[in-house]
Amino acid sequence: MSELLARGPGRFHRGNLHCHSDRSDGALSPAELVRSYREAGYDFLAITDHFEERFGWPVTDTRPLRGDGFTTLVGAELSSADWSDPSVYWVAAVGLPPDFRPPRAGDHAEAIARAAAAGAFVCLLHPGLNGLRADAADRLPAFDAVEAVEVYTHQSWIYRPDTAVAAPFLDALLEGGRRLGAVAGDDAHFRDGPDAFGAWVEVFARACAPDALLAALKAGSYYATQGPRIDSLALDGDELRVRCSPAARVLLTGPAGRWRRWRWRLAEPLLTEAVFSISDFRGSFCRVTVVDADGRRAWSNPIWA
Repeated sequence: MSELLARGPGRFHRGNLHCHSDRSDGALSPAELVRSYREAGYDFLAITDHFEERFGWPVTDTRPLRGDGFTTLVGAELSSADWSDPSVYWVAAVGLPPDFRPPRAGDHAEAIARAAAAGAFVCLLHPGLNGLRADAADRLPAFDAVEAVEVYTHQSWIYRPDTAVAAPFLDALLEGGRRLGAVAGDDAHFRDGPDAFGAWVEVFARACAPDALLAALKAGSYYATQGPRIDSLALDGDELRVRCSPAARVLLTGPAGRWRRWRWRLAEPLLTEAVFSISDFRGSFCRVTVVDADGRRAWSNPIWA
């Protein structure tokens, strides 16, 4: 039996990969952001201020804010083009060097490619914000640098709820052959409403240290959640065993072309384990969604069958 999620020694660490300080368009200082997330029970934080000329090309250096039991990953939100471009996309580049330089004039996407080359974890943010289409991905500059998709963006749920969930967008990219993970994040600005602490990643790593967390993200040892836990994903031949926090539903889904083969487990009152056969998804992918009694979800990374 192969454990797909919690591999080797270590534990899960809760972290947010997407938020903004007053170095760009957020309300709080970096120190206040770190304190807020630490007090909310998080283990790590990446402050991803907008890497744009109007803000002075900030890569917010949070290394001095690391402490016992809590750490930070240095990152920024990069855009592929000017915001007026209808095909612009945004990424969180997590694990950047603090001296990351601005892009060449007129070539925003150059910075995305350079961030990936520098070893950053690059995840696509809120694709529903500007109606980004999956079939446009092959035409987007530097899109091959993307390693994960933000399947849920909490700030979008607060202000633009129809744009908040991007799981179908991720599935379309997976069906096209891209190997991508699923993250969730806040996009917190702390300006106008409760846009923090609504979604995060649980990263299975040997230590709560920047190098260990970044390596685990790059290896896909994480899941995305609004609250439910995915404790274990174990594969034995075609049998997939899911262990999770108490759930109303556990779903196994895959490509749109195999929609008749999706599987689910329901329980009354709740279940903490579900077993599926992945045989219908051989030659493609499937992924697990756990839904709790309040409708909050957790999303696994794709399982390539």
